[in-house]
Amino acid sequence: MHALVRDGSQVCGRLRILPVECEKCPMLLTPEICRAARALLKWETPQLAFSAELSTEVVEHFEAGGMVEPASVEVMLEALQGAGIEFIAAGGKSLDGGPGLRTLPMPEPEVMAAEEALELEEPPPGAWEAI
Repeated sequence: MHALVRDGSQVCGRLRILPVECEKCPMLLTPEICRAARALLKWETPQLAFSAELSTEVVEHFEAGGMVEPASVEVMLEALQGAGIEFIAAGGKSLDGGPGLRTLPMPEPEVMAAEEALELEEPPPGAWEAI
């Protein structure tokens, strides 16, 4: 079982690997997806920990973006699935499911060159005094 970590890489065992698909891992559980799944179930962290037979600290550490054993991620995934959460892989479809959510690719933020920023209008008199 692989786990995604905050920087987008995956962890297999305790080694970080490039983000590639694994036939054994159709769904990669991220900290954000884990928190969202708990929210849908209205579970607090201890409830997931109990259901997955893990310590609360392991769940909290994972959800904060820390590295945990892949086996821990796997049992969290199984606990959430056992409670009725269906995980949909990127590009996947849910034909029979109820309401849900997924993340969409975000456009790159618009970056302004320093010269363009200098051409912007000056703030009205007194605008900086309010700060």
